[in-house]
This record gives sequence, C-alpha cells and structure tokens, in this order.
Amino acid sequence: MTNATPSSSSSSSTASASPALQKPNLFVRILRVMMSRVARVTVTGAEHLDTPGGKIVVCNHVGWSDPLWVGYAALPRKLHQMAKKELFETRLGAWFVGSGGGFPVDRGSPSTATIRHVVSLVNQGQLVLIFPGGTRNAENPEAKRGAATIALRAKGQIVPAHYDGPGEIRASHFFTRPRIRITFGPPIVLPPDATANKESALALTVAMDEAMKRVAEQGPA
Repeated sequence: MTNATPSSSSSSSTASASPALQKPNLFVRILRVMMSRVARVTVTGAEHLDTPGGKIVVCNHVGWSDPLWVGYAALPRKLHQMAKKELFETRLGAWFVGSGGGFPVDRGSPSTATIRHVVSLVNQGQLVLIFPGGTRNAENPEAKRGAATIALRAKGQIVPAHYDGPGEIRASHFFTRPRIRITFGPPIVLPPDATANKESALALTVAMDEAMKRVAEQGPA
C-alpha cells in the first residue's frame, strides 16, 4: 500500500448509513449525563464518522479517561474500544469497560482472536477505537505498526482523532468543569488492493502519523 490518502467525502452522507449509529444502552446514557456535568466538551468533525463503512478511529492517548471522552464525542454512535486486558481482571472492571464498548487486548502482543474481532466489527460497519501510540504519552513505533497492520487486515477507513484535555476525571471537575476538545479528521481510505505486509504497514504508519498531526494542529472549528 503506497497511497493511503484522506477521503474527500462530504458530510452529506446520512448518519443512518452507519450501523454504528444506535441507541446507547442504559449504562452509557447514565454515564453520558454524568460526564456532561464534569467538563465543557467541544467536538469537531464528528460527521467523518458517518460515511458508509466500518472505521478504525486512531487517537492520541494521555490518560485513563480519554477513551471515555472519545466515546462520549462519538455518541450516539457506538465506539468499540481496545482496552488493556488488566482492566478485565475483576468483575467490576470487566462490567464497566465492557458496558462502554471495551474488549480486552494484550498490549504487548495482540492475539489472533483480538485481530479477528476488530476485523469482524469493521466488516459489520462498526467503529473501533485504537491508540496507535500504545501506552500513554509515549512514542511506540512497534505499537503503531501493529495498529496499521490491524487496519490493513480490517480494510476499513481510518479516522484520525485528537484528544485535548485532562488525562483523568476528578471530583473537583464537577466545580471547575475543564475544557475538553475532541477533533475527528477526514478518513484515510485504503486502496482496494492493500495487503497487510510489512511495506504496507510502514507506509500506513507514516500516513496515520501525518493525519493525526494535521488533526492536532487543526483543533476545534
């Protein structure tokens, strides 16, 4: 794959074209109300999630709360999320993360079953969130190539995103309501003949990096 480029699709595509658009479950609805009380959230470019076809959303990772906020920004679309397997070691953790669309992944070495699950979700027209940098605030080239390989196997569009806000939710936020900005950029559309080989993964890694940097520089409208 040598020509992964941002799509020029307009926002005229209707949200109903995406199976990801669905009524949130009770847990998510309650969580949405609570989260709206603890921050002032600005979302830009959400229309890029509504073009037909499954998508992988790639975003920077600053703390444990940003998956919640990116999922919040995507509502009413359901955003499935790759979450570290350690979060599923307790019943409460598994219930909380799973209710929000999370599924376990070994960050060091994603299993074949995990990759197949992502591919299946994308093929069903769903949205999947991946943090290509791996761990928080760290440059992890191996994790980035892994995310690119998963995207190539899924053959879905890739939506770059940027999260600008606190890395955690604190009780004090109910009073201070910090500002959070989440921006989605135009999707990267893979060539029909793209294959999940090393060369293609490296090229897509570069394309994802550039797209994420553009979105970070763009900021809210």
